[in-house]
Amino acid sequence: MKDIGSNLSLYKIKKKIKSVVPIFPILIDTCINSCVAFTRNYKELQYCPLCNKKRYNEEGKPKNITYFFSLKDRLKIQYANKERAQELRYRSEYLKSQENLDSFADIFDGG
Repeated sequence: MKDIGSNLSLYKIKKKIKSVVPIFPILIDTCINSCVAFTRNYKELQYCPLCNKKRYNEEGKPKNITYFFSLKDRLKIQYANKERAQELRYRSEYLKSQENLDSFADIFDGG
C-alpha cells in the first residue's frame, strides 16, 4: 500500500482536511497542567489559580492551548454525511415504528 502522506506537505494535508471537514476550532489558553481554561473569570489571569504555573512563556505566547470544536459544528458534520445521519436517527425512527410495546427487540425496549 502506498504511503499517501509521503508526497504531501503539512499545508496540503491541512487544506484537504478543511475541504472535507469545514469546522474551525476555537483556541483557548489553558494551564500547562490542564487545571483551568483561561476564560470567563480566569480570562485576565497570568498564573493558574490552582497550581500557580505561568500562563505565558518568555515570548508572551501561551504555554498551552486547547482546540475546542463546538457541538453545533460537530453535529453539522455528522448530519452532512448521509449514512451517519441515518445512524443518528435510528432510535427516533425505531421508536416511531414500534407496534407491539410489550416485546423486546432492541436495547431501546429494555428497562
